[in-house]
Amino acid sequence: MIEALTRRIVLFIETHNDRKHVSSAVMVFALQSLLTNVLTIVFSLLIAAFLGTLKETALALFAVAVLRNLTGGLHFKSATVCVVVSTLVVVLIPFIPIDRMTGLVLTVASVLLVFFFAPSDLKGRTRISDRGLQIMKMAGLLLVCSNLAFQSSLLALSFFSVGLTLIPWKGGTKHA
Repeated sequence: MIEALTRRIVLFIETHNDRKHVSSAVMVFALQSLLTNVLTIVFSLLIAAFLGTLKETALALFAVAVLRNLTGGLHFKSATVCVVVSTLVVVLIPFIPIDRMTGLVLTVASVLLVFFFAPSDLKGRTRISDRGLQIMKMAGLLLVCSNLAFQSSLLALSFFSVGLTLIPWKGGTKHA
């Protein structure tokens, strides 16, 4: 669905743009990334407003987005699947009851996942230097470790959900 919409928009732009200084592939990638992120945010916040968990879902969405940008993680082959799964995860997080000890365990597990597997899919796919990737990894570790002070169950679940996407599952590649 998102892929088809992206192609239609790019075709419209190419038809009406005389300069053509950006390739179709670059436009498709950029527009698809933008649409995926915007739709995930909009759907998550609309559903959360309906369910009465707007503040909690916004915090989960923010925590997931920041850590995900710092550490990378699994990508679905379909942008539509990505929007649906991401929306479900951040909308459901406020409804998962965990006690303080479980939150601590999830936070420590998230620290270990970030330490061992981040940056997940960024090396060789970005212009960021190895040193830059290590700085991003350390920033991700600091972010997750901050929950040892906050002791937020919402943050523990959010960080753990991102941490799981860092694991090189069967068929995946070993991460640097």
